[in-house]
Amino acid sequence: MMRRITVAMSVALVVFVASIAVGQDKKMSLEEYAALMKSNAQANGALNKAIGSGAYADARTQVGVLRKNLASLRPFWAERKRDDAVAILQTGETRLASLDALLGQATVPQADAQAAAKEFAGAVCAACHKQNREGDNQTGFKFKEGVF
Repeated sequence: MMRRITVAMSVALVVFVASIAVGQDKKMSLEEYAALMKSNAQANGALNKAIGSGAYADARTQVGVLRKNLASLRPFWAERKRDDAVAILQTGETRLASLDALLGQATVPQADAQAAAKEFAGAVCAACHKQNREGDNQTGFKFKEGVF
């Protein structure tokens, strides 16, 4: 009985690891990229709203979403050999780690948290958009020539 459980667990682990490895080879489509950008916009908006209302646990949840999304974007830019975009993502990861630590304090200085969230958006979101995209809300956004 114990041996069956051990074998079943081993097989499940191998299948799980293999599915992760296969998923890592898959390139992100433009649709998936756009979905991540929308997720970032929603998470960033919810982050600012949560900080503004003092809901710091909710704010930390949004930081987690943004961290996950930035990690997902790294291979997209790395496979395109865009070291500048990867560096922006690294800056974002560092800023989000600092913001998460700030939001995890027993007493959160709200103004500092709001400033850190604003700095994240400026140093990461705005910087990457300025460097890699063009367009506006009316005409839509697209990658600048030569980026993709």
